[in-house]
Amino acid sequence: MLDSIQQSVLQLLPARRKTGQNGWISFNAPCCVHNSETADTRGRGGIKTNAGAVSYHCFNCGFKASFVPGRHLTFKFRKLLGWLGADDLTVRRLVIDAVRLRELVAPDELAQEPEQEITYEARTLPEQARNVVELANFYSIGDYNNVPAELLAAIEYVHRRSIDINRYEFYWTPEEAYNLHRRIVIPYYYKKEIVGYTSRAIVDGIKPKYWSSHPADFVFNLDNQQPDWKFVVVCEGPFDAMSIDGVAVSGSEISDTQIEQIDRLQREVVVVPDTDRAGRKLIDRAVEAGWSVSFPVWQETCKDINEAVVKHGKLFVLKCILAARETSRLKIELKKKKLYNTV
Repeated sequence: MLDSIQQSVLQLLPARRKTGQNGWISFNAPCCVHNSETADTRGRGGIKTNAGAVSYHCFNCGFKASFVPGRHLTFKFRKLLGWLGADDLTVRRLVIDAVRLRELVAPDELAQEPEQEITYEARTLPEQARNVVELANFYSIGDYNNVPAELLAAIEYVHRRSIDINRYEFYWTPEEAYNLHRRIVIPYYYKKEIVGYTSRAIVDGIKPKYWSSHPADFVFNLDNQQPDWKFVVVCEGPFDAMSIDGVAVSGSEISDTQIEQIDRLQREVVVVPDTDRAGRKLIDRAVEAGWSVSFPVWQETCKDINEAVVKHGKLFVLKCILAARETSRLKIELKKKKLYNTV
């Protein structure tokens, strides 16, 4: 059982290959044409196996991918499987096999070769930024008439968005640069440390709508994902994520690093796109990553998750998301065309 994925990979290798004395199996690398290089004709792709583990290295374009029993099947490794000729059903089966293998591997064996950690440098919030709950308490004790109008507007904005302020933090600053005093600031946490923020305009006419300072590959709200949850809902914006305790990729583009971070949660991933046309990009990347995509019924009247939660409530929205998720590439494509009225 521990070598099931290893054996599946070996069966995908091309007939023209050779095995060296060091254990590497060499063949023409299938990755080069996908990484802006010419097709390999000199056998520079190599795979090495050991006790169920598989390591791949291309000595032409430099692409690397690996699998170790007890780990999840990474996005890079799934791409390699596709380049070797595996179809979608085969890749999905191997993803499930990887999850099952984790139950057979002792925890001390997992610790021997830890996955490469993703790290971010700590960043500060805007100058004079303070938690809005603390500010509200401060002014309620003092003179309520002296509350800055922009702070009141920021608090009212969060209230209209139906976000649980006991679960999520919001900040406000009187700083006027970039109209920050007319924005609500959302801190970005990674392993309980602030690594950036985004600030959303609270009145119309302020551009850009979001002013941000955070790592390009950051996934918002990973810290709040619980180990016993069976699903993770991926959406575009932080307000959507906070509405249903999902994660956000800050737009319709998803990087390979973001896919890798979300996959490490080891659960079914359900993507919910916004109903504007940019949401098509999110769907396409979800399909590429092998994730589910949901087309809930409330998309007929609501442009995103947060608007749906405001109108219908969190439990109803979540129930609809899970009920409307699709895994078939064909069904996802058909529903995408219907959602965006494209042909």
